[in-house]
Amino acid sequence: MTADSLLAVDDLAVRFKTEDGEITAVNGLSFHLERGQTLGIVGESGSGKSQSMLALMGLLAANGRASGRALFRGEDLLAMPTAALNRIRGDRMAMIFQDPMTSLNPYLTVERQMTEVLELHQGLSRSAARTRAIAALEAVRIPDAARRIRRYPHEFSGGMRQRIMIAMALMCEPDVLIADEPTTALDVTVQAQIIALLRDLQRDFGTAIILITHDLGVVAGLCDDVMVLYGGRIMERGSAESIFYQPTHPYTLGLLGAVPKLDHEGERLVAIPGVPPNMARLPAGCPFSERCTFAQERCLTDRPPLVDAGSAAPVLRACHAEAGFVAAQAARVQP
Repeated sequence: MTADSLLAVDDLAVRFKTEDGEITAVNGLSFHLERGQTLGIVGESGSGKSQSMLALMGLLAANGRASGRALFRGEDLLAMPTAALNRIRGDRMAMIFQDPMTSLNPYLTVERQMTEVLELHQGLSRSAARTRAIAALEAVRIPDAARRIRRYPHEFSGGMRQRIMIAMALMCEPDVLIADEPTTALDVTVQAQIIALLRDLQRDFGTAIILITHDLGVVAGLCDDVMVLYGGRIMERGSAESIFYQPTHPYTLGLLGAVPKLDHEGERLVAIPGVPPNMARLPAGCPFSERCTFAQERCLTDRPPLVDAGSAAPVLRACHAEAGFVAAQAARVQP
């Protein structure tokens, strides 16, 4: 952990008790986040992206528990009592949730939901909080904010609700912003606006961002580093440039191969065979082994450790296949 690190996560595990027994949704997740850095977390549904971040925020379901360490400015988020955690989340750490329609309270005006954050964490009066809230809406480019702040969430479009969520998350100028699928269900024009908005706000406030997404295009446009998850484990981690142009893990290669490309008109997309694993019955070896075209016999029984890929750029990978051979296949799926 460097002097500038805001968040240091070490060996994070998330488990849920179910009728079928205990399920491990996240296993062995470790990373550091620096000031002003953007970390992208990608992978298919069920790979553990959202659950890992909900664990950091203390928002797991009642049957879930987290273990490991998550040091935010030297304090372990996972060991904090709720009262102490409440002073951090929404203030020094904030989260943009995946669905703004269900995250915003339909019975309260946007004004009340925004001013409550400032009254609680900043101790502002209702009038002062309203002024700050209007300024926050204007910062995310919502027109006529002074009038529209009195409306209810259903009176806004999906893109506008997402902007409101971003404004709420950034009102206290947090050190860390977790954005869970911030462009889901938005058209490409609005997606581009949201990405530009996050980039601008990060520049203005120096906020570190953790971006959870399925959209590799969003990752390419915003992230410095990328962590690829599958079956609750890290498959590959490195800079965005190395992950996109020199991937060394078969799963990363499969994700890139499934992305449509404007300059490859008429070319068929290369889908990853099979389906994501049942988290209650993961393979004994690599969780991706049953779908991997590079799989060897030992991949089924011997779980690969996360080690240096030995490439020119610093990349960590969990794979038994020779890194150079996998990287050699990357030319046909480069973005």
